[in-house]
Amino acid sequence: MIKKLAITGGTHGNELTGVYLVKKWKRYPELLKRCNFETLCLHTNEQSIKEVRRYIDQDLNRSFKSRDLSDESLETHEAKLAKKLNALLGPKGSDTPHVDFIVDLHTTTANMGLSIVVSNESALTWKAIAYLCQMEPALKVYRWQGDEEGAFVDSMAPHGFAIEVGAVPQGVLRADLFLQTEALIYHLLDFFEKFNEGEHFTYAKRLEIYDHQKLVDYPRDSEGDITAMVHQKRQGKDFTLITSGDPIFLMLSGETVCYEGEPYYTVFINEAAYYEKGFAMCLTKKIQVEIEM
Repeated sequence: MIKKLAITGGTHGNELTGVYLVKKWKRYPELLKRCNFETLCLHTNEQSIKEVRRYIDQDLNRSFKSRDLSDESLETHEAKLAKKLNALLGPKGSDTPHVDFIVDLHTTTANMGLSIVVSNESALTWKAIAYLCQMEPALKVYRWQGDEEGAFVDSMAPHGFAIEVGAVPQGVLRADLFLQTEALIYHLLDFFEKFNEGEHFTYAKRLEIYDHQKLVDYPRDSEGDITAMVHQKRQGKDFTLITSGDPIFLMLSGETVCYEGEPYYTVFINEAAYYEKGFAMCLTKKIQVEIEM
């Protein structure tokens, strides 16, 4: 049974969908009320929201590794903030956390549409996702196993995931994506209300997802500067197949670089925030996961 759920926005201060949804729900809290559990709604990085920046010192959504939360020597803004949030929402790994489920709201400059990124796997998380996919057939699900593990905001709770919507520029509020995210949250709250009441769900036993395989960086020179951009024929082709011989990068010289390797589905293509992280896109396989009934 879920007793308390947290909706977090502003983990990245320049991703405004989550920032303004939290503002809306703080103004109209009745929209989140359900009969048999409590919903907490909060901004996670107030300073970065104020400055409309992704973060102040480091990425907050990579700041929740267990060893970092216990390391008192870490003095960055986000390291200190992560410890405060963990005390409020966790503690991470506890048998009695303050919240049972965290959904963290994000936007992306990549053409991800309405999507879920799951790294904090549990049977309940997958059941909730399966329900959401029934309610929103266009919803895509990406299982992240990327640059850092167990470091996301939602990892503080036993269950949870992130919602990613795009494409939208950083620092921009886009109405259609705002409304899609809002609707998905209401579906999620409805699911837990029904779940707590013991309702039986009839969703499919298997769920199609995009499973992370590897990261692809831009071509770079000896000083680490990029020497190419995502090819125009690959730009915006999130959740589509790339095969050997397909254009992947366009060099500054004008030369086309073609992909070599086994077929994969590309996601997070040309995400602005990932230039500094050293990857141009993620490669995934389309698989099915079993959903416990």
